[in-house]
Amino acid sequence: MQHKTTRPIAEHKREQILETALEVFVSRGYVGTSTDQLAAAAAVSKQTLYRAFGDKEGIFTALIRSVCEGVNDPFAPLVQQMRGCADAESAVGLLAERFVELILSPTTQQVRRLVIAEAARFPDLGRLYWESGFEPMLASIGRCLSELDACGLLRVPSPELAAQHFAGLLLWIPGNRAMFLSDAQPLDAGRVRVIVEGGAEAFLRAYSVRA
Repeated sequence: MQHKTTRPIAEHKREQILETALEVFVSRGYVGTSTDQLAAAAAVSKQTLYRAFGDKEGIFTALIRSVCEGVNDPFAPLVQQMRGCADAESAVGLLAERFVELILSPTTQQVRRLVIAEAARFPDLGRLYWESGFEPMLASIGRCLSELDACGLLRVPSPELAAQHFAGLLLWIPGNRAMFLSDAQPLDAGRVRVIVEGGAEAFLRAYSVRA
């Protein structure tokens, strides 16, 4: 039996349900999750879930949409800062630290894993997550790199492509590790530093004004 009729509930209760739903969906997957489990995790009745979200699909959709609506681009404020950087190394280092800090956030990793796992079942949500999260972030990184090109610190013929290269160099190791090894311990600070510095160094070599 499908419960499609929804009615508003208190905002704090709605946030509580979505917060706990993320943990349940991540640990059990969409198919392996039941409304009984979602209700128990949020300490609410199934009737409350049905009233607020309609059914399990409604909860999942609301969860991903809520995450997307709360996305703030952490690179937008850095565009102006790029103009005051004394050298390419410090500028790219700043971008790299901010990027890895964002990507290695436990919540970010959980949501990414969940969206990727269910992209075929919910293609519109996968597109929404990409368009509201990753695309704006890449665009801001590209603008930062354009500033460094204008200042003569880097040679960036295509900021869009350079932003993708930058993200790939830094995301490949920690991102894939988190996707495939969901139960692994987080990388320690020393290993993260090696990844950040190595990726930044490779990017600098590729986009050096002397290249």
